[in-house]
Amino acid sequence: MPRHGLRLRVPSPGLFRPGLGVLALVIVLGASGVHVLLRAAAPSVRWHVSTARDTLRIWLRPGASPLAGYVTRETTWTAFGETEPATAALTLDLRPGEIVSTRVTVAGPDPETKRILAVAPVPPKIAGEEETAGSLVLRSSEPLIAVRGLPPGSWQPAAPGVVTLTRGVAAQSYRIVAVGAWGGRSVWRVTVPALPEAPVVWFGPSRDGQVYLTIDDGWYPSRYLLQLMRRRHVPVTAFLIARAAEGNPGYWRDFVAAGGVIEDHTVDHADLAQLSFADAAAEWRGPIADYPAWFGVPAPTMGRPPYGRVSAAVRAAAAAAGLKELVMWSAEWLPGKGIETWNGGPLQAGDIILLHWVPGVGHELARLLKTLGKDGLHPAPLSLGTG
Repeated sequence: MPRHGLRLRVPSPGLFRPGLGVLALVIVLGASGVHVLLRAAAPSVRWHVSTARDTLRIWLRPGASPLAGYVTRETTWTAFGETEPATAALTLDLRPGEIVSTRVTVAGPDPETKRILAVAPVPPKIAGEEETAGSLVLRSSEPLIAVRGLPPGSWQPAAPGVVTLTRGVAAQSYRIVAVGAWGGRSVWRVTVPALPEAPVVWFGPSRDGQVYLTIDDGWYPSRYLLQLMRRRHVPVTAFLIARAAEGNPGYWRDFVAAGGVIEDHTVDHADLAQLSFADAAAEWRGPIADYPAWFGVPAPTMGRPPYGRVSAAVRAAAAAAGLKELVMWSAEWLPGKGIETWNGGPLQAGDIILLHWVPGVGHELARLLKTLGKDGLHPAPLSLGTG
């Protein structure tokens, strides 16, 4: 019985018929000439390992002389203990990494013995994964000579053992066909996680009647506000637009000296939800890069999206830029009108209060402080983990 996985294919005998005039050739050429024709007509052993199918195929290739048909008909060959006609082919299924050795014996007018040693390549595997802030890096167990099913640029022949998949706002799945340097093939099913997103907070801790004062933009700095901060030790966080703040660095250094904290309100106050991911990240990165140099402060770690427009892409762009948290607000102080809360009720401990750098912002802050005092609330520094 053939061994498991050994398959036999026998072509039609009509493929190899002796040509006409063979007998005449024998008469004309004599014994030595016939011997030359027989050697030319002798089939030769051929074999091939298919790395795509993990098979070993063995067959005899017919010779090329007028006696080829006769020699083929009179020839048999043996491999793996099975004797077959010259027109048969054997196919053996291989396991990855399997080494197969066999002796092929050809019996006929021109006998031959040949040993075959075949190795089925081990398919390349994912030997390691590294998840970075913007990508998933796969390292192959061996160099790759071809990769299919990837976005352009994910694999480069210059780094044949590395596949780099860019993370997006949403998780993405790929079916990757990887071909190793030794010919083995694998199908890798990989899910690339979504980009990390900066968390969003709307409220701070409510212990001890604390509320949190934040002032956006920066177009109209107020000296009176600085006096108020110094005199009453009022902690204020300014979410500054870079375009608004860059022309008055001296004021903002004074603001920091008075106990203020400067955070990120983007470069141009663009609606980030309408921008590409790269442009949104650039809007966040501008203040992170510039404010330390301009104002002598640490790089911002908190951001506030313009217009309060926040989405998964905006949050992911913030995280990619280096922000740790996006701070929204639960109450807004409107000049000349007073407080407006998220639920229409009174101010409560834990509220993050929004004001804007508009003309008269210092006097508006003074009125807000009176309201807070009446409600038994007091400002506290805004810091990471307020939610």
